[in-house]
Amino acid sequence: MKKIAFLFSISLFLIITASVRAVSPTASPSAQPTTAESEKTKEIRDAIKEKVNEIKEKIEKRAYVGTISQITDSTFTLDNFRGKQRVRLTEETTIIGADKKEIKSKDLAVDNKVIAMGTLGDNEILEAKRVVVTVPPKTVPAKRLVFAGQITKVDSKSSLLTLADFKNSETTLVIKVEAATGLYAALQKANPKFKDLAEGQKVVVVYREPAEGKTPIAKTLFLLQ
Repeated sequence: MKKIAFLFSISLFLIITASVRAVSPTASPSAQPTTAESEKTKEIRDAIKEKVNEIKEKIEKRAYVGTISQITDSTFTLDNFRGKQRVRLTEETTIIGADKKEIKSKDLAVDNKVIAMGTLGDNEILEAKRVVVTVPPKTVPAKRLVFAGQITKVDSKSSLLTLADFKNSETTLVIKVEAATGLYAALQKANPKFKDLAEGQKVVVVYREPAEGKTPIAKTLFLLQ
């Protein structure tokens, strides 16, 4: 009797287990992308990427920077480190002048430094959407210097003077006197000439700070005696 009850219990357990497995939810095959669908998606993605790259190769947005060397009503040529680059102007092109105000194409001129931004075609001509005239950087004026000393040498051939500082004779200055140099004398009615300058005379020279390695040029020379 016990054996029959044991076998009945085992049979009942197996039946219940099988029923539970039958009703348990399982993932539907249609919920996962099929291999065919994955390949189709990749194919579309690759086609779009290829088309975008093709468009980028044919039309590219960029900027040309340089100095206008030639100009017409609808185009101008820029000179820069790349050589010559052409820019086309259209009715939609916005042109900004050096004063940051909008101007017309007729206001552009040769030697203007500009930045042209737009779309580059296969012919390497930039169709400008915007052109900006830039202001060249201002040259910082050279520092004005003054040297007071005594003439120790006169080089008539090169129009050079060697001066020794009043307070320290070891401090010297070699300076060039040109035709544009203003020569004045404190004790003479007539202005002196370069030939009137001699060793031992005391002078005050005003000049601009020269570039490195260059001889300074006298702007004004005052003869004190």
